[in-house]
Amino acid sequence: MNRLAMIAVGILTLSGCQTLPLQNIDNAPVHMATRNYGLGDVEKAIIRAGTNLGWQMRTVKPGLVNGKLYHEDMVAEVSIPFSPSLYSIKYLTSTNLSYSAKAGKPEMIYKDYNSWIQDLDREIRKEMLAKP
Repeated sequence: MNRLAMIAVGILTLSGCQTLPLQNIDNAPVHMATRNYGLGDVEKAIIRAGTNLGWQMRTVKPGLVNGKLYHEDMVAEVSIPFSPSLYSIKYLTSTNLSYSAKAGKPEMIYKDYNSWIQDLDREIRKEMLAKP
Protein backbone atom coordinates (compact mmCIF):
# COMPACT_ATOMS: atom_id res chain seq x y z
CA MET A 1 0.00 0.00 0.00
CA ASN A 2 1.44 3.37 -0.91
CA ARG A 3 1.96 6.10 1.65
CA LEU A 4 -1.02 8.23 0.53
CA ALA A 5 -3.37 5.25 0.77
CA MET A 6 -2.09 4.45 4.28
CA ILE A 7 -2.70 8.04 5.40
CA ALA A 8 -6.23 7.96 3.93
CA VAL A 9 -7.02 4.70 5.73
CA GLY A 10 -5.67 6.17 8.98
CA ILE A 11 -7.81 9.30 8.65
CA LEU A 12 -10.93 7.28 7.87
CA THR A 13 -10.26 4.99 10.81
CA LEU A 14 -9.79 7.87 13.22
CA SER A 15 -12.84 9.78 12.01
CA GLY A 16 -15.03 6.68 12.25
CA CYS A 17 -14.04 5.89 15.84
CA GLN A 18 -14.31 9.20 17.65
CA THR A 19 -13.95 8.71 21.37
CA LEU A 20 -14.52 11.15 24.19
CA PRO A 21 -13.99 10.99 27.95
CA LEU A 22 -16.68 8.77 29.46
CA GLN A 23 -19.37 10.65 31.37
CA ASN A 24 -21.25 9.29 34.35
CA ILE A 25 -24.10 11.00 36.15
CA ASP A 26 -23.22 11.24 39.85
CA ASN A 27 -25.70 11.96 42.63
CA ALA A 28 -28.35 13.77 40.60
CA PRO A 29 -31.15 15.02 42.88
CA VAL A 30 -34.48 13.21 42.82
CA HIS A 31 -36.48 15.60 44.97
CA MET A 32 -38.34 18.35 43.30
CA ALA A 33 -39.37 21.28 45.48
CA THR A 34 -42.99 20.16 45.74
CA ARG A 35 -42.69 16.38 45.82
CA ASN A 36 -41.23 13.64 47.96
CA TYR A 37 -40.51 10.26 46.43
CA GLY A 38 -40.25 6.82 47.95
CA LEU A 39 -37.74 4.24 46.76
CA GLY A 40 -40.41 2.48 44.68
CA ASP A 41 -41.44 5.75 43.00
CA VAL A 42 -37.87 6.44 41.94
CA GLU A 43 -37.41 2.88 40.66
CA LYS A 44 -40.58 3.09 38.57
CA ALA A 45 -39.52 6.44 37.07
CA ILE A 46 -36.07 5.04 36.16
CA ILE A 47 -37.56 1.94 34.56
CA ARG A 48 -40.16 3.96 32.61
CA ALA A 49 -37.48 6.40 31.43
CA GLY A 50 -35.15 3.69 30.19
CA THR A 51 -37.93 1.70 28.56
CA ASN A 52 -39.17 4.85 26.77
CA LEU A 53 -35.72 5.17 25.18
CA GLY A 54 -35.33 1.51 24.21
CA TRP A 55 -33.17 0.41 27.14
CA GLN A 56 -33.78 -3.01 28.69
CA MET A 57 -34.16 -2.25 32.40
CA ARG A 58 -33.74 -4.79 35.19
CA THR A 59 -34.11 -4.36 38.94
CA VAL A 60 -31.05 -5.93 40.58
CA LYS A 61 -32.08 -5.19 44.16
CA PRO A 62 -33.85 -2.39 46.03
CA GLY A 63 -32.02 0.81 45.14
CA LEU A 64 -30.28 -0.58 42.03
CA VAL A 65 -31.44 -0.93 38.42
CA ASN A 66 -29.25 -1.99 35.51
CA GLY A 67 -29.97 -0.85 31.97
CA LYS A 68 -28.77 -2.29 28.68
CA LEU A 69 -29.06 -0.56 25.32
CA TYR A 70 -28.56 -2.31 21.99
CA HIS A 71 -27.83 0.00 19.05
CA GLU A 72 -26.81 -1.56 15.74
CA ASP A 73 -23.75 -3.67 16.65
CA MET A 74 -23.07 -1.74 19.86
CA VAL A 75 -24.16 -2.53 23.41
CA ALA A 76 -23.93 -0.30 26.48
CA GLU A 77 -24.71 -1.43 30.02
CA VAL A 78 -25.11 0.90 32.98
CA SER A 79 -25.76 0.62 36.69
CA ILE A 80 -28.26 3.05 38.21
CA PRO A 81 -28.00 3.15 42.01
CA PHE A 82 -30.66 5.34 43.62
CA SER A 83 -32.29 6.45 46.84
CA PRO A 84 -35.39 8.55 47.48
CA SER A 85 -33.19 11.64 47.13
CA LEU A 86 -30.38 10.84 44.61
CA TYR A 87 -29.57 8.68 41.59
CA SER A 88 -26.47 8.02 39.52
CA ILE A 89 -25.87 6.48 36.10
CA LYS A 90 -22.57 4.59 35.97
CA TYR A 91 -20.84 2.74 33.15
CA LEU A 92 -20.70 -1.04 33.62
CA THR A 93 -19.60 -2.54 30.32
CA SER A 94 -19.94 -2.20 26.57
CA THR A 95 -19.42 -3.93 23.25
CA ASN A 96 -18.06 -2.19 20.13
CA LEU A 97 -17.91 1.24 21.81
CA SER A 98 -14.10 1.60 21.80
CA TYR A 99 -13.98 1.79 25.61
CA SER A 100 -10.50 2.22 27.05
CA ALA A 101 -9.19 2.78 30.54
CA LYS A 102 -5.51 3.55 31.08
CA ALA A 103 -3.88 4.40 34.40
CA GLY A 104 -3.61 8.12 34.92
CA LYS A 105 -5.83 8.94 31.94
CA PRO A 106 -9.59 9.46 31.64
CA GLU A 107 -11.74 6.56 30.56
CA MET A 108 -12.60 6.97 26.87
CA ILE A 109 -15.62 5.71 24.92
CA TYR A 110 -17.31 6.15 21.55
CA LYS A 111 -18.95 9.59 21.42
CA ASP A 112 -22.55 8.34 21.10
CA TYR A 113 -22.42 6.70 24.55
CA ASN A 114 -22.37 10.06 26.32
CA SER A 115 -25.40 11.21 24.31
CA TRP A 116 -27.30 8.07 25.31
CA ILE A 117 -26.50 8.69 28.98
CA GLN A 118 -27.53 12.35 28.76
CA ASP A 119 -30.79 11.29 27.08
CA LEU A 120 -31.42 8.72 29.82
CA ASP A 121 -30.73 11.30 32.54
CA ARG A 122 -33.08 13.82 30.89
CA GLU A 123 -35.81 11.17 30.54
CA ILE A 124 -35.47 10.12 34.20
CA ARG A 125 -35.92 13.76 35.29
CA LYS A 126 -38.91 14.08 32.95
CA GLU A 127 -40.51 10.95 34.45
CA MET A 128 -39.91 12.25 37.98
CA LEU A 129 -41.76 15.44 37.12
CA ALA A 130 -44.60 13.66 35.32
CA LYS A 131 -45.70 11.41 38.17
CA PRO A 132 -47.01 12.65 41.54
